[in-house]
Amino acid sequence: MSEENRNENLLPVVRKPTELVPVVLPEKHQRFYDKLREKIETFIRDKGINDSVANFILLAPDLFVLLARLMLDKRVGVQSKALAGVAVAYFITPIDFIPEALVGGFGLVDDVILAVYALRKILVDIDESIVREHWNGEEDLLAVITKVVRSADDLVGKKIVKKLEETLFRKK
Repeated sequence: MSEENRNENLLPVVRKPTELVPVVLPEKHQRFYDKLREKIETFIRDKGINDSVANFILLAPDLFVLLARLMLDKRVGVQSKALAGVAVAYFITPIDFIPEALVGGFGLVDDVILAVYALRKILVDIDESIVREHWNGEEDLLAVITKVVRSADDLVGKKIVKKLEETLFRKK
């Protein structure tokens, strides 16, 4: 089986959106979310980032809040919480493969990719409805995961994607 076919088999099935349940963020999450989103939107506007890359960068606040919520949910197992914790820590850590301190908001692309790879693994272990309950992004979560996985190599290159996978899954 080719690597592309293997990756296709790992992608989640995209379902038609059902009725969305509005998610209200706790105030401390809302403040963080709003600040991060505002910072990203300012970066995109100031740097003239193209819409395609901008759409990926704008996923960062939604993914961060989703992962933080999963870490706090009692229905989520320890292993999945640990994966969510690694992804949250990667968002927060100033030193990563594409550091925000050097390249600004574009540096969030690797954070988004790592978060999505973590979510793929988490969705294997916990019920999809639990994850969806915590998602407040505008697009369907599984469609977002599929889009990011399919675009990862083009966004950051195969070498960085491989390093992100190794970081998350401890492959050597």
